[in-house]
Amino acid sequence: MHTILVPVDFSTTSLNAARYAVRMSRQLKAQKLILFHTYGGSYQILDQGAEVVYETTRVLLENMKEDLNALQHELNQIAPADLEIDKIISDGFLIEEVLALIPKENIGLIVMGITGKNTIEQKLIGSNTYRLASESPVPVLIVPSKADFTSVSNVALSLRFKAGMIEQTPYQEIKHMLRELGAQLTILNVADDDYRTQPVDIQSGVTASHRMFDDIEAHIVYLGNENVVSSIIHYVSDNNIQLLIAVTHKHGFLQSLFKGSVTKQLAFHTDVPLMVFRAHED
Repeated sequence: MHTILVPVDFSTTSLNAARYAVRMSRQLKAQKLILFHTYGGSYQILDQGAEVVYETTRVLLENMKEDLNALQHELNQIAPADLEIDKIISDGFLIEEVLALIPKENIGLIVMGITGKNTIEQKLIGSNTYRLASESPVPVLIVPSKADFTSVSNVALSLRFKAGMIEQTPYQEIKHMLRELGAQLTILNVADDDYRTQPVDIQSGVTASHRMFDDIEAHIVYLGNENVVSSIIHYVSDNNIQLLIAVTHKHGFLQSLFKGSVTKQLAFHTDVPLMVFRAHED
């Protein structure tokens, strides 16, 4: 792990995510952490003349620099001695700017909070976080608002057993992350009624899981409850899991995960962060 990117908007949740990322950097042996803030669009709605827009932008930029400097100073107090903490300010739009930074800065992990200053918390997850998790070529770690970092030794990966699992699952990337963390993996077969009634798919998924993860001695657990998200919550809570991994398609399992009252429980009543990997798709 070379570099961690942490988008911040100075909300409580994004500041907590930044602190979490710094503490996790030690376990990942990261060399650099970048604090990223963009104020893109925040001044563009002004219609009061060029001079007013210029002055407003200048003051806004100065304030952002002061805030980032203060956060950088705070994080340096808890950071490993060999972790470089840098900062970038942009006036672009968040998703596009972050996606451009990934190859430019050799980003290996993005860490984000799940709410921002202008979101309605009952909606659970900001559209920026969801979209970035779906489009990023590197994993995105979504940190719940109450999460406090503890060393990651047990990780659960939620997989729906079905045809095409091996082709779609970024298992090499997941194993690389697990090796960097030095953590053990449990694979959760999250199945609803359709899958529980098709044993051929279940057996095919078990075989595929062994092919993908036998070299790291992963343990497979079948969750037969038709309420997928509830099953995950209970398993994570009862089995000392410090990190949950999910694989997302642009329109797939993660979208079903992030809706409804059960997901509200997952986001706001558990301390377990969710690391999202983008599926391999045609």
